[in-house]
Amino acid sequence: MITFRQTTRGDIPTLAEILTATSCRFDAPLNDLGESVSGWVACNDGKPVGFALADSEDGKLLVVAVISEFAGKGLARELMRQAEAWLFSHGWSEINLIVPDKGHEHAVGFFQHLRWQHSQADGERIHLKKANPRTRIKLEEHVIDDPDTGFSRLVRLQRGPADKPHRLCLFLDGETYWRDMDAIPLLNELLEGAKLPPMTIALVGHVSGAARHEDYTCNESYGRFIGDKVMPWLNNEVSGLDDGGHIICGCSLSGLMSVYLTLQYPQHFSGCISQSGSHWWKHEWFVAMAVSKSPINAHFWLSVGDKENQVNVNHSPTGLLQEISQIEGVETVARTLKEIGGIVHYHQFPGGHSHQCWRDELSPALQWIVTDEMQN
Repeated sequence: MITFRQTTRGDIPTLAEILTATSCRFDAPLNDLGESVSGWVACNDGKPVGFALADSEDGKLLVVAVISEFAGKGLARELMRQAEAWLFSHGWSEINLIVPDKGHEHAVGFFQHLRWQHSQADGERIHLKKANPRTRIKLEEHVIDDPDTGFSRLVRLQRGPADKPHRLCLFLDGETYWRDMDAIPLLNELLEGAKLPPMTIALVGHVSGAARHEDYTCNESYGRFIGDKVMPWLNNEVSGLDDGGHIICGCSLSGLMSVYLTLQYPQHFSGCISQSGSHWWKHEWFVAMAVSKSPINAHFWLSVGDKENQVNVNHSPTGLLQEISQIEGVETVARTLKEIGGIVHYHQFPGGHSHQCWRDELSPALQWIVTDEMQN
C-alpha cells in the first residue's frame, strides 16, 4: 500500500539510495533537511520508494525522484502537489526549479504537464517556473516537541492582532485545511469582512495516514499533547490570545478527535466544528465517555453528507473497521451532546466525504458558533 508523509532526518540514508538508484542529477541537499528545506516521501508498505524536496527560503523545488518499479503510478505527481503547496504556503507568488541538463527531456515534459513553464535557459540547464494558482497566503511554521507524550508535530500559524484580546481557531488535519481545502483565503475573507471576530489560526499537521488513525481515534496521549503542550505553547507564543473559549475544527477522523478534545479540555475549547466526524469509531464507548462528562457547556457544529451511508467497510492504511454509517454515528453523538447540555447544530449537507463539501460549510459553521455564543 502506498502512503505519503513528510521526511525526517532519519530518512536521509534511504533518500540517498533512491537518488543513486534513479541516477538523479537534480540538486538534493539532503543534509539541509529540517532547516529551510523540507520534503515528502512516498512509501510502499512503509518503505520509501520516492521523495520530493523543496526550499522555502528561495521558493525552489529541488528534486523529485521515484524508483523505476513505481514509475507511472502517480507517485511523482502527488509528491509534486505536496511540495508545490508547501512552497506556496510560504507566500511565494511564483516558484521555480532547474532541470540539470538536456538529457532530462522526459522530466521537462512531466513538469510541463503539471503546468510548469519555461523561464530561461542557462547553458545545459533548463529553468522552469509556476505561478501560484490560488490566493496568496503566508503561514509561520513551528515544530512542537513533547517529551512527555513522545509527539512532535508541525504547527502552522497565522497570528491575530497582538494589541487586542482574541480567540484561537485550531485546526486538526492542518494540511487538509490549508492545502486541500484552501481554507485560509476563505477565513481571511471572513475576518476582513468582520463576519468573524479577530482570531489567530493554528493548523496542526497530521504527518501521515497511519498517524492519523493512531492520533485521532481518541488517543489519550495525543489529547494530552494538544491540551497540555500545544495549547500552553500557543498561549505563550501568541500575544493577545485569550485564556480560553477557543474553537477547534476537524474533519473525518479529526472531526471525531475535535469533539473528544472539546469534552476533555473545556478550559480551552468552547466551540467545536466536526465535519463528517468518524463517530462510527467505538460509537458505544464514545457515547458513554461523553455522558461521563455531563453536564457540558459548549457549542458543537456536527455535519455529515447525505451520501455517507456506507457500513461494514475497512479504511486504509490500517484497516479500521466502520460497522455503522457516518450518518448514524453523527446523529447519535448529536443527540447525546444535546442531552448532556451541549448546544448542537446538526447539519446534513448534500454530498459525500469530500473536501469541497467541507469547505462550502466552513463559513456558516464558524459564523454560527460565534453568533450563537454571543446570543447565549
